[in-house]
Formats: sequence, structure tokens, C-alpha cells
Amino acid sequence: MSATVKQATAVSLNGISRSFGDRGIIADLDLEIGAGEFVALLGASGCGKSTLLRIVAGLDAEVTGEVVVARRRAVSFQAPRLLPWKRVWRNVVLGVPGAGRAEALAALGEVMLEHRAGAWPATLSGGEAQRAALARALVRQPDLLLLDEPFGALDALTRITAQQLVADLWAKHAPAVLLVTHDVDEALRLADRALVMAEGRIVHDVAVSLPRPRTLESSGYVGLRRELLAQLGVTE
Repeated sequence: MSATVKQATAVSLNGISRSFGDRGIIADLDLEIGAGEFVALLGASGCGKSTLLRIVAGLDAEVTGEVVVARRRAVSFQAPRLLPWKRVWRNVVLGVPGAGRAEALAALGEVMLEHRAGAWPATLSGGEAQRAALARALVRQPDLLLLDEPFGALDALTRITAQQLVADLWAKHAPAVLLVTHDVDEALRLADRALVMAEGRIVHDVAVSLPRPRTLESSGYVGLRRELLAQLGVTE
């Protein structure tokens, strides 16, 4: 497994496999994500999406094959994972050498949460907690942002707001993004490419070249939606 970063490539996976005991989760998978590219990864539960994201994040080293990933990367999970005994701003800069309150406030300002910097995590709403987790990722100034179903626990309106926030932050900072999601519409609103994973492999890869901002009425949207749903075994 290599740690060398290729120029203009945020992620390069070649022939990677991962098993848990006798159960194969990922099988001889290849994937490249360019610098600044936004990629959404879809698939049924248990197909290996989150395992793949953990490998890219460097959280799972029990893998065969070549893994080449940008050094500066950050992860935001579905659960915000804030430490309840630390104020919000301290959670944001936790583990970032040399970062203090000023850096935390700058990151919180980007997610419109600076007014909650001194709050305890338990007092945050679900949407606020997720924004704090996103600020914690942003403060690391990542070249690669990994999002593991970060909006899954949010209500519909808060989810739309959070999606737009991620889109705006990506447009501003231009990291590569790998978003794991079950939501086809979320993938089409946000991503440059949509991948479908099944049985440990990428079985479909489609460019999403629709102009932004995107809505259900965007030309080509319905066709792409049907294509992805069909790959996921869903017919409308």
C-alpha cells in the first residue's frame, strides 16, 4: 500500500480488497477521484460503501492493493461525534496542532454557527451539531473531504439547507469530495459523478454534467435519476 500522492489526483485506488474473516466486503476495486472533483457513492446497505470510505480516510489499514490518497483529508460522519465535555469551539479544533479559538470561530463562521461557539454540544439541534462537525472538518483545510451520510439523521428541510451549505463550501474551497449516500436526488444535486456500488465493486459510473444549481426540473435530471435508480434495482 502506497502513501505517495499523485499530482492532480485526490484518490487513486488500484485493485483493493477487504475481507472480514471469510466474508469479502470489497473485491479488486479501482477508483480515481481528481483534485476538486465531487463524487457521490450510492449503493444498498452492506455493499461496502462505508468500508470504502474508511479505507480512503486511513481508518482501515487491513486492505490489499494500492491506496494513494491526498495527505490533507477530513471526515464527517452521520453522527457528529462531538465530545460532550468540550465547548463547541474546542471540538472544532480538537487534534489540530496550533489551532485555537480564532481558527475555530473562522470555521464556525463558514457554517453560520459562530454564535454557538461557547455552547455545550448537548444544547445544539441536530442541524447545528452536523454543522459543527463540518466546521471541524473545514478547519483542517482538507484537499479531500469525506462525507459518510452526514445528512441522514436530519429532517427534510434541514437536510436541504445542509446540502446547499456543502455545495457552497465546495464551490468556495474546491476540495475533492467523496459523499456516501443512499439518496439519489442528493447525489444528483451535489456531485460531478455518481457511482453505484454493489457486492464490493463499482458497477456504474456516470458523469453528472447538469448546470448548477440543480432542481428536479433541470434538463436531463429525470433521465439520470431513472438511470441511477435502475442501477440500484428500483423502478418508478
